Amino acid sequence: MRVLRFDLERPELEYYFHELYQAFDPGVKNILFGEADGVLSQRKLDNELILTLVWEDEKTLTRAYQFNKSDEPLENSIYKGFLYDFLCEYFDKHLEWGTLTGIKPVKMVQNYLKLGWSTARIRKRFRECYRVSSDRTELLIRIAKKQAAFIPRELGSDDIRRISLYVGIPLCPSKCDYCSFVSTIVDKKAENLQQYFDHLLIEIRKTAEILRRYDLRIDTMYIGGGTPTVLSASQLEKLMSALEESFDLSHLREYTLEAGRPETINRDKLEVAKAHGVERICLNPQSMNAQTLMNVGRPWEAGLIEKQVAEIKSCAFKTLNMDLIVGLGNETSEDFFRSLERVIALEPENLTIHNLSIKKGSRIKDQNGIVVEDGYGEAFYQAVKSRLSRVGFDPYYLYRLKYTRDNSENIGYAKPGHEGIYNILMMAECQSTIGIGAGATGNLYDPVTNKITKVFTVKDIKTYNERFEEIVEKKCNAYRQYYQGGKK
Repeated sequence: MRVLRFDLERPELEYYFHELYQAFDPGVKNILFGEADGVLSQRKLDNELILTLVWEDEKTLTRAYQFNKSDEPLENSIYKGFLYDFLCEYFDKHLEWGTLTGIKPVKMVQNYLKLGWSTARIRKRFRECYRVSSDRTELLIRIAKKQAAFIPRELGSDDIRRISLYVGIPLCPSKCDYCSFVSTIVDKKAENLQQYFDHLLIEIRKTAEILRRYDLRIDTMYIGGGTPTVLSASQLEKLMSALEESFDLSHLREYTLEAGRPETINRDKLEVAKAHGVERICLNPQSMNAQTLMNVGRPWEAGLIEKQVAEIKSCAFKTLNMDLIVGLGNETSEDFFRSLERVIALEPENLTIHNLSIKKGSRIKDQNGIVVEDGYGEAFYQAVKSRLSRVGFDPYYLYRLKYTRDNSENIGYAKPGHEGIYNILMMAECQSTIGIGAGATGNLYDPVTNKITKVFTVKDIKTYNERFEEIVEKKCNAYRQYYQGGKK
């Protein structure tokens, strides 16, 4: 791994320089002190910002950028803008997302719209301040306006009391190489699953007491993982019955069940889900190419995806969501388009296109480090969007992750009326989410400050099971204290 030392006049800029540099040259280790293969320096002289990048046995570049003395002290965004221009010249490339490195750029547009900004002013801001391309800026504005139909602009008392509920089942039959989630493999006798399931039912009842006490209404409910359908049909029946008995679900706008791994689905489980009001099912092939799936340690069986889609459609769920990952298992762009065409032929109502992100905790990261190969190019991403548009899919939510091919984005597409409301609310961070289970983070939204308070819990099943009473009581106390303080 190459090491780059930051020689910064303002050391507090390290985070911003690190984030932006990684977008151009991922996998490089950044340090502030010590021996390194290269040095990136930042100095200020009068009304000039001077940047220099030196790599051993590679080219050296120094540039000076002028700023207005009246701008002192310089905002971080000004430093990032100059650094972006500098790195564009050094690496001879531009980034569609400019200086933006955060995961929720749509939220930025939503905040500007709340302030009453015109779209022309937003476009100017993203172009001049953040160096974002006109294509991505228009995409953000388009998605923000689409999401407005699902997000109350002015929160009344009823809206404030609405929350989303996330129920986590962080267990899987096996772990795929690209997965970074802290999920546990179900043991041969499923004892760890049963113990976790028993504890989860208790936490559901304890959480329900809090919602009743503070008159909180469930707007959307999402059972996620891991792989929730590792539960047997009888366990799924008990879980969904417990949720119905414990919570008032009469205000639900959306009820989602992740059934991501096709080998964990059967007719009995689908009928249980349908009987309990699930409207949205997520089935995630990730790729339709057998060799790709085998390359990343994901089980594959010929015809299984098609069989499970037929079963799901025969149960008449409102929405079927399917996921594909760009760049998985060294696929070519042609490989990906073959997968895309096969998924389109299955006629899901909702489709999410992810870009492979090399994350801490994944086997790919452990084995290879952060190795982000060149992507397929901008023409590829435009071709994907164009193909989906021709068959009625419209982008409705977007988020970004680090260490992806082409520094790209993840986009959720939907046919009209099949947008994932939970996804919209989570990315907009405009509603509280109560998390139940291991790894289920609570996000408590304060509409006055437009800020989120997080309630974390342990991620691994073993710790959750061993310290269950302590962990759940601590989590419930955090929810009680928040709502007792009058924050709703």
